Amino acid sequence: MTTLADRGGAPLQRLHCAPHPARDYLPIELAMRDMRSAHGRDPETGEGPGSRSWIGVCLGMIVLDTLSGTSAPAGRRFKRLLIEHGVDHDDATVLWIIRNSLLHGYGLPRPSDVRHRRVEVTGATDAFALDTGDARVVRLSAPVFCSHLVERIAASVPHRWDTSLIHTHDALRDAGVRYLPPAGRGDHSG
Repeated sequence: MTTLADRGGAPLQRLHCAPHPARDYLPIELAMRDMRSAHGRDPETGEGPGSRSWIGVCLGMIVLDTLSGTSAPAGRRFKRLLIEHGVDHDDATVLWIIRNSLLHGYGLPRPSDVRHRRVEVTGATDAFALDTGDARVVRLSAPVFCSHLVERIAASVPHRWDTSLIHTHDALRDAGVRYLPPAGRGDHSG
């Protein structure tokens, strides 16, 4: 199982992701705000019980990807980030497999990919973020994964944040998002 710190109800320090008046955000701030919103939690503080939102779990995986850096191979750096923050190697591997299934196919891994265990995403708020204690099933608590494991790691490694800015618009006519790259690179609008 993941660390005791990643159990529902455990005390936790969270990042404060206040709205920016100029609407220029670090990617990690937007991902954290969106992850929190997807789970019905306060986007600024992260307060609230959370929900079973799959898209919220996907955003949590994106946060972990962002914080793991850019070195190759991606799986090694992703698992290293988790292990450095108290997740054992086997559970880090399971989270990597779940991450790949969610982000590449928006589904759960086949049992054969997870040592012949079925993966369940639950809405339990008093569970471990990841429970691998049953030989037949792996349980990922969506609210605890996002509100504890992801939040705990994000709060502990602010030096690993991408420092490029994303400009968001509030008005409906300006509903696009614009990436503001570091000097010397092209602008990508979407």
